Amino acid sequence: MEVHRCRFVEYQPAAINALNFTPPTAKQTRLAVGRANGNIEIWDPAQRYRLEKTIPGGKDLSVETLLEQLLAAPPRLFSSGLNPYIIEWDTTSLTAKKSVDSNGGAVWCLAVNSTGTRLAAGCEDGCIRLFNISDGSLEYMRSFESQKGRILSVAWSPEDDFIVSGGSDSSIRIWNVVTGRAAQRMTVNKVKNDHTLVWTVAVLKDKTVVSGDSLGNLMFWDAERGTLKQSHKAHGADILSVVTSRSGDQVFSAGVDRKLNCFRKVQQQRNNKNTSTAGNWVNIGSRRYHWHDIRALALDDRPSVNSIVSGGVDVELVACPAAEFPQLIQNRLPPFPHKYLIALSRSQKLIMSTFFNSVSLWQLGKGKKRSKKQNTRAFGFVSIKPSKFKLNLTIISFKKILAGPLDSTTNALNEYLQKHNASSGAHHVLFTPGSDKLIVVTAESRILIIDLLGWKEGSFEILREFGHHRGLDNEGRSTDKSKVATVISLAVSADGQWLSTADDDNRIHVFNLDSLKHHIKLPKSSIPHTALSFNDFRPNELCVALASNEFYIYNVETKRLTDWSKAHTDQSGSKLVEQRDRIRGMTYNPECPDKMILYGSTYLAQVKLSDTATSTTEKSAKHQKRKFNEDTLKEADEQNKDNTEAKKKGSMDVHIAHKYQQILYCGFLDHNSMVMIERPKFSVLEKLPPSYYKAQFGT
Repeated sequence: MEVHRCRFVEYQPAAINALNFTPPTAKQTRLAVGRANGNIEIWDPAQRYRLEKTIPGGKDLSVETLLEQLLAAPPRLFSSGLNPYIIEWDTTSLTAKKSVDSNGGAVWCLAVNSTGTRLAAGCEDGCIRLFNISDGSLEYMRSFESQKGRILSVAWSPEDDFIVSGGSDSSIRIWNVVTGRAAQRMTVNKVKNDHTLVWTVAVLKDKTVVSGDSLGNLMFWDAERGTLKQSHKAHGADILSVVTSRSGDQVFSAGVDRKLNCFRKVQQQRNNKNTSTAGNWVNIGSRRYHWHDIRALALDDRPSVNSIVSGGVDVELVACPAAEFPQLIQNRLPPFPHKYLIALSRSQKLIMSTFFNSVSLWQLGKGKKRSKKQNTRAFGFVSIKPSKFKLNLTIISFKKILAGPLDSTTNALNEYLQKHNASSGAHHVLFTPGSDKLIVVTAESRILIIDLLGWKEGSFEILREFGHHRGLDNEGRSTDKSKVATVISLAVSADGQWLSTADDDNRIHVFNLDSLKHHIKLPKSSIPHTALSFNDFRPNELCVALASNEFYIYNVETKRLTDWSKAHTDQSGSKLVEQRDRIRGMTYNPECPDKMILYGSTYLAQVKLSDTATSTTEKSAKHQKRKFNEDTLKEADEQNKDNTEAKKKGSMDVHIAHKYQQILYCGFLDHNSMVMIERPKFSVLEKLPPSYYKAQFGT
């Protein structure tokens, strides 16, 4: 099989600057991830961390700090960056809900009180400013006394009676919330006359203040007396983040030296000198999971979550169990978007890659024929051999080609949205295979079906709007059982008849694009979905992949599971379920219509969907003479052994390959002609600036 193995898509994920879990009172736990390009990602930790959706950023919107506070369901999400604005985000429409100017320059840090009524912001001009966020508001209240240098970190006490701040003037201050004046000022160590930066502060349950500074010192302070209780030279460089457990007996720290430390409080003990060691903090272990600076930490120590999550310049999230740290293995999460990064045109052999603020087109050439003597590698029953390809970067002026149609489409959409009092903007745009219709999913989860047959004359008609993800029924009436949700997945069948959409509440709807009617709502699973795909050769069959890496196939015309899916309802013991990465997509080889390929970030899985059918490739292989060497025979024996065991257990026929890593997209141009687009980790890391290095053993 010819494989176009492409590594030319130089998609560079942005650095992680901020992390925050939803409060424990939230019904569903989520992790918010703020990146340097302004994107805010929402992750679900319940299914080994599934990327649920992304709030797109914008120019000069780098996220430096994130807050999730539960005042009413759902939790409210606030962010700030190196600009004077504090923004509240709507996590359903994925748009800015409110914003307020700090009037103090860049906002370096945010903290909310325990009752969720006051928001403290540390600003560039050296002032802490309070904002009223009660009853859904976001209003400026007042500012505290000004200090020299910017406020780099801020934290509330557990009882909201004081605020702690760390600044760029080598000082930690305890602020009286009522008077707005500093009650205590503690000074950290200095080197010569240079100021030490206090990057992070936290307050424990017993009102102990924890600070991390640019000298790598982790310090514990008595807030009432303003005195130092204990100090650790925990890191070789700046400590950028400190998080504490809710019980106050565990502290994690991380920073520029790539090291993650865990400190725990020692219980009441007496040593040989009869001296009490109660209240002392000891380092119980450390790990280096990252390749570059760790800028942010998030901790949720509840048994149901039990996670310490770290992220930084190397763009990768790492989650590991908090209670067992540092014994158990970490979970590395792929840094790439799960959907709509790559599009493939089979007829023109074009690849389109979508970047943060640009689009690139690439044209594939033909692979050179290779001799039979050259090595091939087996994937299931299909032989894969790398092929060379020709790259031509195609630059197209979209304004010149599509100026007229784009203007007409925009005018038609704006007119329709204004008429129905709807907001502009879209989360998804998708053409049907015949290019006769355009599907637009707006920020309010309105599904618009647009007729494109008259595009040459500049005529665009909105044929139908579906509001099932907005809590509306088939007649457009509001229902009490449904709620507004974000559409995160959609797929169209190869014949253009069926449209399937799914939201973050795991509701999956199927619409008939011929009759323009709602067809069926699939049974709601307790496990969230990760991908949707119609079979290219059986357009009525919809494959739904779940976060558990199980999947089922639904015949949308008959409104029931396919026979194969009924026979394989229990997939708990399959090799696919054992994979750590979630299923990102599905693809189908025209040469083997009875097989399906599912892929994640680090694997390909080939599943045989028919127990009796034999593909053309397999039939021809029986009549061909093959020369087996020792390695081939060994591989064949192992494959037969796996197949025999699978049949005994009654499990599905699946084969896993790990040859390709960091897969962005997988698809087929033609019979046995596959396009594989990768973004290797070393390619991402080589674009980063040099990381911290400290000479060892005096060299």
